[in-house]
Amino acid sequence: KLHVCGNNPVCDGIEVEKGEFKIKGYDGPILECDRCESPMELKSGRFGKYFDCTNEECKNTRKLLASGEAAPPKEDPVQLPELECEKSEAHFVLRDGAAGIFLAANTFPRSRETRAPKVAELQRFRDRISEKFYYLADAPAEDNEGNLSVVRYSRKTKEQYVMTEIATEDGKPKATGWTAKYIDGKWVEDIPKKKAPKKKAVKKAVTKKPAAKKKAKTSAE
Repeated sequence: KLHVCGNNPVCDGIEVEKGEFKIKGYDGPILECDRCESPMELKSGRFGKYFDCTNEECKNTRKLLASGEAAPPKEDPVQLPELECEKSEAHFVLRDGAAGIFLAANTFPRSRETRAPKVAELQRFRDRISEKFYYLADAPAEDNEGNLSVVRYSRKTKEQYVMTEIATEDGKPKATGWTAKYIDGKWVEDIPKKKAPKKKAVKKAVTKKPAAKKKAKTSAE
């Protein structure tokens, strides 16, 4: 705790008290805010439990995970007015969520349009994004076939990786099978093997045997 003289600023006397302290009227777990270092207390909301900063000017929150731990600190949203939404007149904002980064409409919740960011877009706006995501901007921007790569999140490994997709006749994207993962400080590509074209079955010509000549019947003498 930091104790400041009540006669401040005439008196600049301060005293630092070290130890573990609890918030008055609150008996739950305490977490230090990653933005302003103020205490964060556990609360319950529409979407479950979360940690809320006690500093009213900060308004920082962190979700409580199923494991009982606080979600990793999130980066501030990055406005990208150059990237226009398709379903509204809004533009995209790069957000940091529990399942990695994603693009969302700046008019949320009025427009709930979201999509995965392309690596090429992260490279284009590298000067705006956090250093935390530089490694994603360094990922391959396209696969061996020239398809643009997008950033995805694996719930199994809880890591982000890049992959490519192609459009189908029904408009839904289909994975190409190409992926790249960040392993030991570098990107490692997994290129799918091309399937050999199926050989057309050649019909064998059937040779018909000549019909056996019928023996002429002879009348008994």
